Amino acid sequence: MKHSYWFLLLFLGNGIAQAQQRAQYSQYMLNAYVLNPAVSGLEDFIDAKVGYRNQWSGLEGAPKTFYATAHGALDKADRTSSLAVRGPNGRPLPRPRVFRSQPAAPGHHGIGGMVLYDEMGPTYRTSLTISYARHIPLNNRIKLSAGLGTGVTQHTIDFDRLHLLDPSDPVLQYGKQSVLMPDLSAGVLLYDPHFYVGLSASQLLFKNIHYRTSGQSAYEWLGTLYNHYFLTAGYRFDVTEDWAFLPSLLVKSVRPVPLSYDVNAKFSYQDRIWAGLSYRHKDAIVGLVGVNINYQINLGYSYDFTMSNLRNVSRGTHEIVIGIMLNNRQRIICPRLF
Repeated sequence: MKHSYWFLLLFLGNGIAQAQQRAQYSQYMLNAYVLNPAVSGLEDFIDAKVGYRNQWSGLEGAPKTFYATAHGALDKADRTSSLAVRGPNGRPLPRPRVFRSQPAAPGHHGIGGMVLYDEMGPTYRTSLTISYARHIPLNNRIKLSAGLGTGVTQHTIDFDRLHLLDPSDPVLQYGKQSVLMPDLSAGVLLYDPHFYVGLSASQLLFKNIHYRTSGQSAYEWLGTLYNHYFLTAGYRFDVTEDWAFLPSLLVKSVRPVPLSYDVNAKFSYQDRIWAGLSYRHKDAIVGLVGVNINYQINLGYSYDFTMSNLRNVSRGTHEIVIGIMLNNRQRIICPRLF
Protein backbone atom coordinates (compact mmCIF):
# COMPACT_ATOMS: atom_id res chain seq x y z
CA MET A 1 0.00 0.00 0.00
CA LYS A 2 1.32 3.40 -0.97
CA HIS A 3 0.85 6.34 1.34
CA SER A 4 0.41 9.84 -0.05
CA TYR A 5 3.12 12.30 0.90
CA TRP A 6 0.68 15.02 1.92
CA PHE A 7 2.70 15.24 5.14
CA LEU A 8 5.58 16.54 3.02
CA LEU A 9 3.47 19.44 1.83
CA LEU A 10 3.55 20.70 5.39
CA PHE A 11 7.23 21.37 4.76
CA LEU A 12 6.32 23.28 1.58
CA GLY A 13 3.68 25.50 3.12
CA ASN A 14 6.15 28.27 3.94
CA GLY A 15 9.03 27.44 1.66
CA ILE A 16 11.06 24.32 1.02
CA ALA A 17 11.16 23.40 4.69
CA GLN A 18 10.33 24.76 8.08
CA ALA A 19 12.49 21.94 9.44
CA GLN A 20 15.90 20.43 8.97
CA GLN A 21 16.66 20.91 5.28
CA ARG A 22 20.03 19.15 5.25
CA ALA A 23 20.26 15.39 5.04
CA GLN A 24 20.13 13.46 8.30
CA TYR A 25 22.80 10.89 9.22
CA SER A 26 22.55 8.16 11.84
CA GLN A 27 26.23 7.27 11.34
CA TYR A 28 27.59 10.80 11.77
CA MET A 29 30.35 9.40 14.00
CA LEU A 30 31.75 7.37 11.08
CA ASN A 31 32.01 10.31 8.70
CA ALA A 32 32.14 13.62 10.56
CA TYR A 33 33.26 15.28 7.34
CA VAL A 34 29.66 15.44 6.07
CA LEU A 35 28.87 17.88 8.91
CA ASN A 36 32.12 19.79 9.44
CA PRO A 37 34.66 20.94 6.80
CA ALA A 38 37.28 21.29 9.56
CA VAL A 39 37.64 17.49 9.46
CA SER A 40 39.36 17.82 6.06
CA GLY A 41 42.81 16.26 6.30
CA LEU A 42 42.38 14.91 9.82
CA GLU A 43 43.53 11.39 8.99
CA ASP A 44 46.95 10.13 7.93
CA PHE A 45 45.49 8.69 4.74
CA ILE A 46 42.92 9.62 2.09
CA ASP A 47 39.59 8.90 3.75
CA ALA A 48 36.94 8.11 1.10
CA LYS A 49 33.37 7.12 1.95
CA VAL A 50 30.13 6.34 0.13
CA GLY A 51 26.82 6.44 1.98
CA TYR A 52 23.17 5.73 1.24
CA ARG A 53 20.18 6.44 3.50
CA ASN A 54 16.60 5.31 2.88
CA GLN A 55 14.51 7.11 5.49
CA TRP A 56 11.04 5.90 6.51
CA SER A 57 11.16 2.96 4.13
CA GLY A 58 7.82 2.12 2.50
CA LEU A 59 6.45 5.65 2.68
CA GLU A 60 5.95 7.30 -0.69
CA GLY A 61 8.01 10.45 -1.11
CA ALA A 62 10.14 9.78 1.99
CA PRO A 63 13.71 11.15 2.06
CA LYS A 64 16.55 9.33 0.28
CA THR A 65 20.17 10.45 0.42
CA PHE A 66 23.32 9.38 -1.44
CA TYR A 67 26.76 10.88 -0.95
CA ALA A 68 30.41 10.31 -1.79
CA THR A 69 33.17 12.08 0.14
CA ALA A 70 36.96 12.10 0.16
CA HIS A 71 39.49 14.15 2.10
CA GLY A 72 43.18 14.00 2.92
CA ALA A 73 46.11 15.87 4.42
CA LEU A 74 48.81 17.94 2.75
CA ASP A 75 52.37 18.26 4.12
CA LYS A 76 51.44 16.34 7.30
CA ALA A 77 54.63 15.30 9.11
CA ASP A 78 53.22 13.74 12.30
CA ARG A 79 50.95 10.80 13.09
CA THR A 80 49.03 12.20 16.06
CA SER A 81 45.56 12.54 14.57
CA SER A 82 44.78 8.89 13.84
CA LEU A 83 47.42 6.90 15.66
CA ALA A 84 47.40 3.20 14.87
CA VAL A 85 45.70 1.27 17.67
CA ARG A 86 47.05 -2.15 16.63
CA GLY A 87 50.05 -3.39 14.73
CA PRO A 88 50.06 -5.64 11.63
CA ASN A 89 49.86 -8.71 13.92
CA GLY A 90 46.62 -7.44 15.47
CA ARG A 91 48.11 -6.88 18.92
CA PRO A 92 47.54 -3.53 20.66
CA LEU A 93 50.31 -0.99 20.29
CA PRO A 94 51.58 0.74 23.43
CA ARG A 95 50.24 4.22 23.93
CA PRO A 96 52.98 6.63 22.83
CA ARG A 97 54.62 8.50 25.70
CA VAL A 98 54.40 12.26 25.35
CA PHE A 99 56.63 14.50 27.44
CA ARG A 100 55.86 18.10 28.26
CA SER A 101 59.20 19.15 26.87
CA GLN A 102 58.52 17.38 23.57
CA PRO A 103 58.01 19.94 20.79
CA ALA A 104 54.64 20.17 19.09
CA ALA A 105 54.27 18.73 15.62
CA PRO A 106 54.02 21.25 12.82
CA GLY A 107 50.63 22.25 11.47
CA HIS A 108 49.31 21.00 8.18
CA HIS A 109 46.61 21.59 5.56
CA GLY A 110 43.67 19.45 4.51
CA ILE A 111 41.46 19.37 1.42
CA GLY A 112 38.34 17.42 0.54
CA GLY A 113 35.24 17.18 -1.58
CA MET A 114 31.69 15.83 -1.51
CA VAL A 115 28.98 14.97 -4.02
CA LEU A 116 25.49 14.63 -2.54
CA TYR A 117 22.02 13.85 -3.87
CA ASP A 118 19.08 14.31 -1.50
CA GLU A 119 15.43 13.62 -2.38
CA MET A 120 12.26 14.30 -0.40
CA GLY A 121 8.86 14.00 -2.06
CA PRO A 122 8.72 16.41 -5.02
CA THR A 123 11.96 18.19 -4.04
CA TYR A 124 15.53 17.30 -4.98
CA ARG A 125 18.90 18.68 -3.98
CA THR A 126 22.19 17.99 -5.75
CA SER A 127 25.37 19.44 -4.26
CA LEU A 128 29.03 19.60 -5.23
CA THR A 129 31.32 20.89 -2.46
CA ILE A 130 35.05 21.33 -1.94
CA SER A 131 36.69 22.14 1.39
CA TYR A 132 39.92 23.37 2.94
CA ALA A 133 41.11 23.17 6.56
CA ARG A 134 44.14 24.35 8.48
CA HIS A 135 45.29 22.20 11.42
CA ILE A 136 47.23 24.10 14.10
CA PRO A 137 48.98 22.39 17.06
CA LEU A 138 48.15 23.81 20.49
CA ASN A 139 50.64 21.53 22.25
CA ASN A 140 52.33 18.22 21.53
CA ARG A 141 48.99 16.32 21.53
CA ILE A 142 46.08 18.66 20.93
CA LYS A 143 45.30 20.36 17.61
CA LEU A 144 42.73 22.90 16.51
CA SER A 145 41.49 22.95 12.93
CA ALA A 146 39.36 25.49 11.11
CA GLY A 147 37.75 24.76 7.76
CA LEU A 148 35.60 26.22 5.01
CA GLY A 149 33.45 24.41 2.48
CA THR A 150 32.10 26.00 -0.68
CA GLY A 151 30.29 24.81 -3.76
CA VAL A 152 27.01 24.87 -5.61
CA THR A 153 23.63 23.28 -4.95
CA GLN A 154 20.86 22.69 -7.45
CA HIS A 155 17.42 22.87 -5.85
CA THR A 156 14.64 21.24 -7.88
CA ILE A 157 10.92 20.85 -7.36
CA ASP A 158 8.80 18.59 -9.58
CA PHE A 159 5.25 19.92 -9.50
CA ASP A 160 4.06 16.88 -11.47
CA ARG A 161 4.74 14.74 -8.38
CA LEU A 162 2.44 16.75 -6.14
CA HIS A 163 -0.81 15.08 -5.13
CA LEU A 164 -3.42 17.83 -5.48
CA LEU A 165 -7.13 17.66 -4.70
CA ASP A 166 -7.86 19.67 -7.84
CA PRO A 167 -6.15 18.15 -10.93
CA SER A 168 -6.83 21.37 -12.86
CA ASP A 169 -4.79 23.45 -10.42
CA PRO A 170 -2.48 25.68 -12.52
CA VAL A 171 0.49 24.71 -10.34
CA LEU A 172 0.69 21.47 -12.35
CA GLN A 173 1.60 23.53 -15.41
CA TYR A 174 4.93 24.44 -13.88
CA GLY A 175 6.49 21.00 -14.43
CA LYS A 176 10.00 20.64 -13.04
CA GLN A 177 11.74 23.82 -11.89
CA SER A 178 15.39 24.14 -10.81
CA VAL A 179 17.66 26.85 -9.51
CA LEU A 180 21.44 26.74 -8.97
CA MET A 181 22.73 28.48 -5.85
CA PRO A 182 26.14 28.90 -4.16
CA ASP A 183 26.68 27.30 -0.78
CA LEU A 184 29.04 27.96 2.12
CA SER A 185 29.82 26.06 5.32
CA ALA A 186 32.36 26.62 8.09
CA GLY A 187 33.57 24.77 11.14
CA VAL A 188 36.19 24.29 13.84
CA LEU A 189 37.45 21.07 15.45
CA LEU A 190 39.47 20.55 18.63
CA TYR A 191 41.00 17.08 18.90
CA ASP A 192 43.74 14.78 20.13
CA PRO A 193 44.12 10.99 19.66
CA HIS A 194 41.33 10.29 22.20
CA PHE A 195 38.71 13.06 21.94
CA TYR A 196 37.16 15.59 19.59
CA VAL A 197 34.78 18.53 19.89
CA GLY A 198 33.49 20.25 16.76
CA LEU A 199 31.19 23.13 15.88
CA SER A 200 30.00 23.84 12.34
CA ALA A 201 27.42 25.79 10.36
CA SER A 202 26.01 25.28 6.86
CA GLN A 203 23.70 27.06 4.39
CA LEU A 204 25.31 30.40 5.23
CA LEU A 205 24.49 32.14 1.92
CA PHE A 206 21.38 33.41 0.14
CA LYS A 207 18.29 32.84 2.24
CA ASN A 208 15.56 32.76 -0.40
CA ILE A 209 15.04 30.40 -3.35
CA HIS A 210 13.20 31.58 -6.45
CA TYR A 211 12.21 29.77 -9.63
CA ARG A 212 10.99 30.97 -13.02
CA THR A 213 7.44 29.87 -13.84
CA SER A 214 6.71 28.41 -17.28
CA GLY A 215 6.02 30.98 -19.94
CA GLN A 216 6.68 33.92 -17.65
CA SER A 217 9.66 36.18 -17.17
CA ALA A 218 9.06 36.91 -13.50
CA TYR A 219 10.58 34.88 -10.68
CA GLU A 220 8.37 33.59 -7.90
CA TRP A 221 9.37 32.81 -4.33
CA LEU A 222 9.73 29.13 -3.54
CA GLY A 223 11.24 28.96 -0.09
CA THR A 224 13.74 29.99 2.54
CA LEU A 225 17.02 28.27 3.39
CA TYR A 226 17.82 28.35 7.09
CA ASN A 227 21.23 28.21 8.77
CA HIS A 228 22.07 24.80 10.26
CA TYR A 229 24.36 24.51 13.30
CA PHE A 230 25.97 21.26 14.48
CA LEU A 231 27.86 20.47 17.68
CA THR A 232 29.69 17.13 17.76
CA ALA A 233 31.79 15.50 20.46
CA GLY A 234 33.28 12.09 21.16
CA TYR A 235 35.80 10.23 23.31
CA ARG A 236 37.63 6.90 23.16
CA PHE A 237 37.96 4.85 26.36
CA ASP A 238 40.28 1.84 26.15
CA VAL A 239 38.45 -0.46 28.60
CA THR A 240 40.66 -3.54 28.19
CA GLU A 241 43.28 -4.73 25.76
CA ASP A 242 40.53 -5.85 23.37
CA TRP A 243 37.55 -3.62 24.14
CA ALA A 244 37.05 0.10 23.59
CA PHE A 245 34.06 2.28 24.43
CA LEU A 246 33.35 5.27 22.17
CA PRO A 247 30.47 7.56 23.23
CA SER A 248 29.54 10.50 21.00
CA LEU A 249 27.04 13.34 20.80
CA LEU A 250 25.44 15.37 18.02
CA VAL A 251 23.37 18.50 18.72
CA LYS A 252 21.49 20.16 15.84
CA SER A 253 20.00 23.65 15.79
CA VAL A 254 17.80 24.78 12.89
CA ARG A 255 15.46 27.74 13.21
CA PRO A 256 12.49 27.56 13.88
CA VAL A 257 12.58 23.87 14.88
CA PRO A 258 13.33 22.98 18.54
CA LEU A 259 16.86 21.86 19.38
CA SER A 260 17.53 18.21 18.51
CA TYR A 261 20.23 15.84 19.70
CA ASP A 262 21.62 12.34 19.12
CA VAL A 263 23.41 10.39 21.86
CA ASN A 264 25.46 7.36 20.82
CA ALA A 265 27.27 4.57 22.67
CA LYS A 266 29.50 2.29 20.60
CA PHE A 267 31.65 -0.68 21.68
CA SER A 268 34.55 -1.94 19.58
CA TYR A 269 36.22 -5.36 19.85
CA GLN A 270 39.87 -5.55 18.74
CA ASP A 271 39.06 -2.61 16.45
CA ARG A 272 37.68 -5.11 13.97
CA ILE A 273 33.98 -5.24 14.78
CA TRP A 274 31.77 -2.78 16.59
CA ALA A 275 28.16 -2.28 17.63
CA GLY A 276 26.20 0.46 19.32
CA LEU A 277 22.94 2.23 20.02
CA SER A 278 21.83 5.83 19.44
CA TYR A 279 18.91 7.82 20.76
CA ARG A 280 17.57 10.68 18.64
CA HIS A 281 15.39 12.96 20.77
CA LYS A 282 11.68 12.23 20.25
CA ASP A 283 12.42 10.61 16.89
CA ALA A 284 14.18 7.25 16.85
CA ILE A 285 16.29 4.59 18.53
CA VAL A 286 19.09 3.49 16.23
CA GLY A 287 20.96 0.18 16.13
CA LEU A 288 24.43 0.26 14.56
CA VAL A 289 26.89 -2.46 13.57
CA GLY A 290 30.08 -2.42 11.56
CA VAL A 291 33.24 -4.25 10.59
CA ASN A 292 36.72 -3.07 9.65
CA ILE A 293 37.49 -5.67 7.01
CA ASN A 294 41.15 -4.70 6.60
CA TYR A 295 43.34 -1.60 6.45
CA GLN A 296 41.60 -0.49 3.25
CA ILE A 297 37.87 -1.22 3.61
CA ASN A 298 35.32 -0.77 6.40
CA LEU A 299 31.55 -1.11 6.46
CA GLY A 300 28.82 0.29 8.71
CA TYR A 301 25.06 -0.31 8.82
CA SER A 302 22.32 1.28 10.92
CA TYR A 303 18.58 0.83 11.34
CA ASP A 304 16.34 3.51 12.85
CA PHE A 305 13.37 2.32 14.90
CA THR A 306 10.99 5.24 14.43
CA MET A 307 9.35 6.51 17.63
CA SER A 308 7.11 9.19 16.08
CA ASN A 309 3.68 8.60 14.52
CA LEU A 310 5.42 7.80 11.21
CA ARG A 311 6.13 4.32 12.60
CA ASN A 312 2.54 3.44 11.66
CA VAL A 313 3.19 3.95 7.93
CA SER A 314 6.89 3.23 7.49
CA ARG A 315 9.26 0.30 7.93
CA GLY A 316 12.04 2.22 9.62
CA THR A 317 15.20 3.75 8.16
CA HIS A 318 18.20 1.99 6.64
CA GLU A 319 21.64 3.55 6.25
CA ILE A 320 24.86 2.02 4.94
CA VAL A 321 28.35 3.55 4.82
CA ILE A 322 31.31 2.02 2.96
CA GLY A 323 34.75 3.43 3.75
CA ILE A 324 37.96 3.14 1.74
CA MET A 325 41.32 4.17 3.21
CA LEU A 326 43.68 5.06 0.37
CA ASN A 327 47.44 5.46 0.75
CA ASN A 328 47.18 3.96 4.24
CA ARG A 329 50.93 3.46 4.71
CA GLN A 330 50.64 2.61 8.40
CA ARG A 331 47.98 0.02 7.59
CA ILE A 332 45.70 1.43 10.27
CA ILE A 333 42.75 -0.94 10.69
CA CYS A 334 40.63 1.51 12.69
CA PRO A 335 41.18 5.27 13.08
CA ARG A 336 41.38 6.01 16.79
CA LEU A 337 38.64 8.68 16.80
CA PHE A 338 36.10 7.86 14.10
